[in-house]
Amino acid sequence: MRDMFLDKIVTGSGSSGSDIKALKGGLPVVIYGDGWYAPYVREFLGRAGVEVAGCFVDSGFTSSAGTVSFDEIKKRFGKFNVVIGFADFRLARKKLAQKDSGQVAGVYFFDVMGALLDYNMDHAYVERHKEKFNLVHDMLCDELSKQTYAAFLRSKLSGDAEGLYGVWRKDQYFPEGVIGLTEREVFVDGGAYTGDTMLTFMRKTNGKYGKYYAFEPEPENAANLSAKAGKRGLRDVSVVRKGLWSKAAVLPFAAAQGTTGSAISATGSASIEVDAIDDLAADATFIKLDVEGAELEALKGAASTIRRNKPKLAVCLYHKPGDLTEIPLFIKSLAPDYRFFLRQHQPVSCELVLYAVV
Repeated sequence: MRDMFLDKIVTGSGSSGSDIKALKGGLPVVIYGDGWYAPYVREFLGRAGVEVAGCFVDSGFTSSAGTVSFDEIKKRFGKFNVVIGFADFRLARKKLAQKDSGQVAGVYFFDVMGALLDYNMDHAYVERHKEKFNLVHDMLCDELSKQTYAAFLRSKLSGDAEGLYGVWRKDQYFPEGVIGLTEREVFVDGGAYTGDTMLTFMRKTNGKYGKYYAFEPEPENAANLSAKAGKRGLRDVSVVRKGLWSKAAVLPFAAAQGTTGSAISATGSASIEVDAIDDLAADATFIKLDVEGAELEALKGAASTIRRNKPKLAVCLYHKPGDLTEIPLFIKSLAPDYRFFLRQHQPVSCELVLYAVV
């Protein structure tokens, strides 16, 4: 069974190299879509030396300055190539098929999340760590989790996101059948950002919970979180302007720039305070971590809380290759009775979340 799993994740190769070559063939290249995924696509194409001649969206969709309609693109150009700027690439292809696309020479899609996040994993890496991959695979508690693990690894190795589409699920951090909430939940939101998870939690609990800790080191985001909680009259919400780490410290921090999110970084020009969950939120019953690669350190700073409380855990695994094995194995070492589930929350290779419950 283990060999079959490894076979699934090390076979196959993507076509991104040949597709980039085709896009450099002389025809104008336009992007279809201008939502959250489009800036990543633009940066990916720019790094590859592909000039973007325009961008079009359908009526009613997110657009920015310079974005036009498909009909306008057809007026501007004769033949042209289209690069999908939606993460939901199958929906985009379906919509394109309904258009008068006689001028479209080719339609291309790239899962750009590996290249832009400097996610360095190849077949040799998988081979070196195959025993750990197998251990984690065997710990996963349902078939969807195992399929998700294989599909995510395959997408990172090949650049082909097709396998992710079948395992993609919505309801991030609160998947039905995996996470159940009580009226006494003490929620730690590591990487609270704009408060989207906070509002989802409030809706799902119908305002019946114990306490909410929102950890957000960026001053502007933290201020907006406090304002949002106050405006909505949310009770027992503590906005903490610190990052989560294994201990109290002041660390270099790189602010968000372009498609790169804010993160603790040795090259950062700013600095932030960080601290441990064990010291700031030891009563946690649910810990969510999306902290741009600091997840393992944050878990180390929650080790006592995890051993004592056995809180529900929702931990992002997509920031670093090592997290795919090190994070599940570390959690298991703290509390062997945890059960693990894995869910993919985008049809491209980001937003992979490990759920640990007792």
